[in-house]
Amino acid sequence: EPGGGDWLSVQFVELRGNRCFDLLAPGPKEKMPELRLRESNDGGFFADGATVLCPKGSKELCRIVREAHARRATVATEANSVSSRSHALCTLRLLKSQGQLTLADCAGTERRKDSMYHSKERQQEAAEINASLHALKECLRHLALRKDVPPQNLRASALTKLLSSAFVREDAVKLAVICTVSPCAGDTEHTLATLRTGMALSGRGVEKEVRELISTRRGNEPVPPAKWDSSQVRDWLAEVGNGQFQDVCESLPQEFNGKMLVRVTESRFTQMCGGDARRGQQLFALLHERMRAK
Repeated sequence: EPGGGDWLSVQFVELRGNRCFDLLAPGPKEKMPELRLRESNDGGFFADGATVLCPKGSKELCRIVREAHARRATVATEANSVSSRSHALCTLRLLKSQGQLTLADCAGTERRKDSMYHSKERQQEAAEINASLHALKECLRHLALRKDVPPQNLRASALTKLLSSAFVREDAVKLAVICTVSPCAGDTEHTLATLRTGMALSGRGVEKEVRELISTRRGNEPVPPAKWDSSQVRDWLAEVGNGQFQDVCESLPQEFNGKMLVRVTESRFTQMCGGDARRGQQLFALLHERMRAK
């Protein structure tokens, strides 16, 4: 444990929209004081009047952080039974080395369909959360492009205001992003959205996104007719019906592929079979049977 006087100070505030509340202030949770954000001489912002505590050791520090975190605003939603309705900023200042660590616990973004059954108040909260996260991503996007962050972006939300010193003095700041995701298959869409947001916040989301086509087809599952190339179409015609349709291959254009094949009507198959309606109907039926095969 550190000794010889105060070694670290803690400040913990909560941001609900553009309102700031002191999580370390004494008194009940329902009466937490609201703080005003003021601009400092270096262009950053600070929460005026925020409580600052100086723990004597690591155990006391952990207790302070746990108690402050428990006072945050939460509510049950469709996606989470204890969904955070605010951002929280915990600032740890090392008094001897003048170092500083800011932990920003951001509320998760909410899609429109996840909040469609919310009350008007919950919908307003969701809109404010999404707007503040968008403002934060815009600031980080400018940093990733090695550009100065425009003042209007820094002032776009209470979240970006209190983090503005990191954008003004970017050469002296290091950023790390931790994403919390769910292992449940039903939350895959949420997980992907969280990871994309994490990439954007880490400054690596400005590159062109390369989408890979992930095949869910089993290893031995045959390719559907619509995906056949011209050689696969000819191979199928040569084999189907014990080879009785090999002559049809001769009437096909050189680049006739599966996408063209599946659009052929029964009457057109009859023409391709030399006007033999029975053979045309049979070939049409065999193709559609193959298209329905799993």
